[in-house]
Amino acid sequence: MGENGGVSEHPEVPAAPANATEPTDTPDPADAPAQPGATGQAADPHLEHEPEVTPILTPAQAKRANQTLKGMIISVLLTVAVAIPIILINPPNKAETYRDQIDVAAVAAQAAPDADFTPWAPKLPEGDYVNFARWIAKNVDGIKYWEFGVVTKDDTFVWVRQTDTPNPSWLAAVTENATPAGSHTVDGTEWELRTKEQNQILIGARGKSTLVLSSDSGMDTLDGLARLAQSEIPAK
Repeated sequence: MGENGGVSEHPEVPAAPANATEPTDTPDPADAPAQPGATGQAADPHLEHEPEVTPILTPAQAKRANQTLKGMIISVLLTVAVAIPIILINPPNKAETYRDQIDVAAVAAQAAPDADFTPWAPKLPEGDYVNFARWIAKNVDGIKYWEFGVVTKDDTFVWVRQTDTPNPSWLAAVTENATPAGSHTVDGTEWELRTKEQNQILIGARGKSTLVLSSDSGMDTLDGLARLAQSEIPAK
């Protein structure tokens, strides 16, 4: 109301409370415009991607890169040049490489003067051969013995030991502590049989000596060599 009871043209505005907070101009984060690339905001598809920049080597850098590449090529060529003569001098091992046939009779003749028995030099069937033979004079037990290896035409192998002074510790050593497994008869002649895993061992007295035949190729292989020993070495 005006002073004269009329209506005021400017109505009074209620006064703000004393503890009211004055409004600020800070916008609500929810109302803020989305920034391109911001977390959780999709990029504006209308924005163009900046082209990738391809690095350009300076002449000095390019020269150093070429020198490094040339050095690597030279190193590889030098390595190949060194390796080729070595390969030619030492060809790859083939099956024939291990087929070193030994003249077992000649080696047995050399061992005979130091032995109190005749070292056995078997006359093997065609296709079989001896790939090593030696006289052992300095054994831990003091027992001297003759040994050789027989390779058959079927690529089986028998290790032969022969001595005239066997004892339990020597037999245990050459058979690798194989377990006694009874006896085995070859053409009427009895041999002691021992086994260890795949190995089978025949032990028998022939003349003045004792033979130990060891193989992991089966009893047929052992029987063949035992039969040959029985025919070539006198029983007494």
